[in-house]
Amino acid sequence: KNGTHKRQERYADTIVKLMRQQFNNRNEFSRDYEGNPVSGAVQVPTRNGDITLSDYDVKNGIELTQSATDYLQILVDGHKAFSELVDGYEAEAVPDNLRAQRLESAAYVTGKALEESAINALVTGGTESTDTTAMTEANVYKKIATLVKNLKARGIATNDLRIAVDADTELLLLTDEKFANTAGTLGAELVRDGVIGKINGVQVKPNYLLPADVECIVYAKPWCQAIDEWKIEPSFKDIADGKHVGASALQGRMVYKDVVTNALAVEVKKRNIASL
Repeated sequence: KNGTHKRQERYADTIVKLMRQQFNNRNEFSRDYEGNPVSGAVQVPTRNGDITLSDYDVKNGIELTQSATDYLQILVDGHKAFSELVDGYEAEAVPDNLRAQRLESAAYVTGKALEESAINALVTGGTESTDTTAMTEANVYKKIATLVKNLKARGIATNDLRIAVDADTELLLLTDEKFANTAGTLGAELVRDGVIGKINGVQVKPNYLLPADVECIVYAKPWCQAIDEWKIEPSFKDIADGKHVGASALQGRMVYKDVVTNALAVEVKKRNIASL
């Protein structure tokens, strides 16, 4: 029994690692929550203000001030599951190469679904830019730099920002000389993580799942929450339904939620589809 449980943990770990490699914008989201998602809800800590800084009086000291950490309750109401038939093999007899293929496939479909959930959270929970003029080779760098400036002006640190661009915007950037120069200074680790360059010091990653009317999204990681947990850890199980003979299935079930906790921490640049 212990061996079976360890295999389930290994399968779960393998799937999570693979899906985060394949869809890496959601992987940038914060996971700063308290509680167990399987229970149905978690608490996300949010401060109601910064600490007050005062001039210090050597004789009398200073007055005590107080700020508090509030907790935003997030309902974890997303559910995804897979039950993939492995015909001709009982669970213990599934060949290693077939196990690997099924685990990779489970990682792909699960990762894609969660990435789409994260994108939807950014688009619906963020702030839409008033600029709907389509980007061109001449203005793409400046337009994205302006979005970055807007978030920096709100006090968000450069290291907390990320930029997601669609395929068309990626192509425009790759022909921009200023952007191309930043690509040459990237380290190997950033390249492996899917970063193609920087704008105003902010990492840029392409995302081919963005909606057709979205050119790019600039977001701050601390205010974008990704919540997920296995409700049923993935494992290969024998099928004993009276219909299948000598068959098994890879089964697993996950609960998840993606949410933006501050609309001003996300800027969404859309294009006017009707004008194209």
